Amino acid sequence: MHLDWSTLALQTVNVLVLLWLLQRYLFRPVMAIIAARRQAAETLLTEAAQQRAAAQATAEDLARRAQGSAAEAEQLRAAAQTEAAAERARLLAEARAEIDKLRADAAAALRRDRAAQRHALESEARALAVTIAFRLLSRLPGPAATAAMLARLDADLAALPPEQLRALAGPLDVVSAAPLSAEEQAACAALLARRIDPSLSLQFSVDPALLAGIDLRAAHAVLRRSWQAELDRIGQDLTLEEADAGPVLA
Repeated sequence: MHLDWSTLALQTVNVLVLLWLLQRYLFRPVMAIIAARRQAAETLLTEAAQQRAAAQATAEDLARRAQGSAAEAEQLRAAAQTEAAAERARLLAEARAEIDKLRADAAAALRRDRAAQRHALESEARALAVTIAFRLLSRLPGPAATAAMLARLDADLAALPPEQLRALAGPLDVVSAAPLSAEEQAACAALLARRIDPSLSLQFSVDPALLAGIDLRAAHAVLRRSWQAELDRIGQDLTLEEADAGPVLA
């Protein structure tokens, strides 16, 4: 039989390291826990013995008093019963209060969990709505969708009060989800010149996140008329409705 002393030495070192790790991270904490629990048990036993001794002393004192005066013993017994009843009532009241608190905490935790789940579901629903809207809009004919967007923009500008129209008068960035053709840009420029200012300075840019529609971005005002803006507005309305509805009772 041939012994590989290097392997044997390595295994010995591994065993020693394992024993050291067990001693440091297992045996010591476990022994500390056992010692702590033993100390707590001894403390409880000591307190119980003291209480037992006190009770025994009280009983002996009552017995001595009973020997001297039966009437006095009866009074002491009645007082002890009254005190015990009061203590029992106090303990029952504390127990009921603790149970009520635990129920209230559990109900509050349940409401928080339901609110978090509802918020997560609403976020997923909004994300799904954006995806569906994007796919549906991608199938619409380009010229028809742009004409509809410009018609809606014209109606929205016509409904704005003069002070809001003046806030849009200035260098204006016309942002669309897809690039506008030269004819569409000309139609949009004519619409804005008629509704806002004939000398309006325009710049056209693209933001695919709008999904569809047109945003007008001035230095001090923004007119959002895109599908993304509508989805954001719907999400805010849902959030406000949830806040107005109040918490869900368990």
